Amino acid sequence: MKSVWQQPIAIALEAFVILWPGPSTAQPGSLDDLYTTRAIVTGSDERNRPLGFSLCFEDVLVKVSGDPNVVKDARFGTLAANAGQYISKFSYRDRFEGKPVHDEQGTHDRPHFLTCQFDPQKIDSVLKTLGWKPWLGPRPRLVMLLVVRGRRNGGILSSDGAFDPDMREALANAAQRYGLTINLPSVATLQDNQIDIDTAQNTPSDRLLRVAELSDSELPLVGDLRWSDAALGWVATWSFEASGQRHRWSVAGVNYDEAFRNAVRGAARVLSGNGGPL
Repeated sequence: MKSVWQQPIAIALEAFVILWPGPSTAQPGSLDDLYTTRAIVTGSDERNRPLGFSLCFEDVLVKVSGDPNVVKDARFGTLAANAGQYISKFSYRDRFEGKPVHDEQGTHDRPHFLTCQFDPQKIDSVLKTLGWKPWLGPRPRLVMLLVVRGRRNGGILSSDGAFDPDMREALANAAQRYGLTINLPSVATLQDNQIDIDTAQNTPSDRLLRVAELSDSELPLVGDLRWSDAALGWVATWSFEASGQRHRWSVAGVNYDEAFRNAVRGAARVLSGNGGPL
């Protein structure tokens, strides 16, 4: 199955609100983790609070259900406009706390971390209204085997190699955003299994499973990420096998942050039992 699946958030929103990259790819350890989302907003007053609440609300529905299609429902916009009623508590933290103010705006318009903890019963009720159910219980840990071919250089993304720390951070952000654990193989694991940029896409299934085991993971997610001048961005193709069925999907003309979000959303939809990665 192949599709081009774009992020549903309008580009305009990203000028004001972006997701805060978490410290790890660890899956939710409790219901509080599963029903908690984070964003970066401008200021800590009420001006951009509804926008922050709305984005966090979207993310928590996708994170809890495991299906990004939940936000495509025609009723989602009305629910998101009143996202505050589903939040049990929220907090702000100055992103640049401890650093001096360098402009006339002061701290009021500095970026802040907004953390929203949603009421599980209320979110579950919203999902039921929209025809979805929460995806609870343990979630399989994945390992990503990714070949990257950029404008000037390329490589395989690893947990400890020189290539490419910014992409590692983007993957960690996407995994935490949607409540999955996605590890990367170490350089030693790749070398021991004779996997390099030329052979990675043809790695046999049994070797992929061995790489997953050596990377403290259960299932491999294989990807190809290429820069395309024609597409004005990255083109990503993903392959993922679960329950004896192989799924393939792709996205084109995006930045690599969105490419990783596309990968995680697709895997989550498959694992949660909501279908293939549309």
